[in-house]
Amino acid sequence: MKWTHAVTVDQCDDIADHMESFDPSEGEVVPGVEYLLIRAARRQSVDAAELVKSVAEARAAGTTWARIGEILGLDAAGAEQRYGDQNSRHQPASHEH
Repeated sequence: MKWTHAVTVDQCDDIADHMESFDPSEGEVVPGVEYLLIRAARRQSVDAAELVKSVAEARAAGTTWARIGEILGLDAAGAEQRYGDQNSRHQPASHEH
């Protein structure tokens, strides 16, 4: 499966939905490590959604894929491959890398 940013966001949304509905039965004890995992999964979902939004805003403002990649520790092609599908409607007409 091609790992795109849209796939990542969808998976994070699925995790967030699952975590929000997670409700141990009364009296059920959740080990501390599981609680920490639940918190980390929720935080990751929020962070991924925020990153998608930030990339879209940067592209809409004219930030190049090269600069976005530099900020995210990717090359221009990697940044565009990962986030371009999700943000294609925000890309300026120029395909400057």
